[in-house]
Amino acid sequence: MSSWARICSCVAALSFLHSTACRAGAFLQKPGEGIVILSTSFADAHKAYDSRGKLVTAPSYDKFETQAYVEYGLIDEITFVAESSYMRFRGANEQRQLEQLQYLTAEAIAGAPLYLPPGLGGGARYEGLGAGWIGGRLRLLEWGATILSVQGNLRAATPAAQTFLDMKRRLQEDVRLQLGWPVEIFGLSGFGDMQLGYRSLGQSGDELRGETTFGLRPVDGVLLLAQSFLSFSPWSGSAPFMSSQKAQVSAVCDVTREVAVQLGVRASLRGVNDSAERGLLGALWYRF
Repeated sequence: MSSWARICSCVAALSFLHSTACRAGAFLQKPGEGIVILSTSFADAHKAYDSRGKLVTAPSYDKFETQAYVEYGLIDEITFVAESSYMRFRGANEQRQLEQLQYLTAEAIAGAPLYLPPGLGGGARYEGLGAGWIGGRLRLLEWGATILSVQGNLRAATPAAQTFLDMKRRLQEDVRLQLGWPVEIFGLSGFGDMQLGYRSLGQSGDELRGETTFGLRPVDGVLLLAQSFLSFSPWSGSAPFMSSQKAQVSAVCDVTREVAVQLGVRASLRGVNDSAERGLLGALWYRF
């Protein structure tokens, strides 16, 4: 596989979290070829952006996610995409000690043995299936190595999981217009990818999303990625307005021609009525 073809394969499969934060790029897989990415991320938040965009102290939480993402080229113009995930969410309860004391006091007054049930006074908890989605990417135009494509996905989650995801209902539609092009800086090959999307029924209503990715290969076998993720809800209605901007930097290192590993960090840059997350990510890529 040529250096440029490998870069196209990589950007076509960038799929990590806003929770997922980065969806598939503009490029398509060749018929009969594809990629599988198994990714894991850990994020926490101890502050949040209020209604004026000011960073304030907020109840903390931590979140662990594992995702399995796949792309497969059906024909030259269409690539199949899908993802499933598993998540664990742990929220802090600022009143935990008080609730435990009140419980022990009630037991003492009743003359019962003093016993604290597991989880008493804990914050919000969830562990199970996260969001999953299925869709396809269609090539619209191609001139030289630049490509314009559109992708549509149907996203779903269980009723228990959607509370901890950016989903007002169990089903969401996600549509994106995507542009990808090659770049060369000081003789180093790379790419750019921009996306403009619409997602229905977020927690604050329908959302507009913008994503930008730049990748550069400083040496053969190493791909450096810088990514920005923007979302906001202009039609929030009775729900509070929400906006979020996050950044992620990572490196994808080839182990063999088929296998690569990815390591990176991400953080919230600014927002309105949104948590100030930061976290780490890792992924195993398999090209076939």
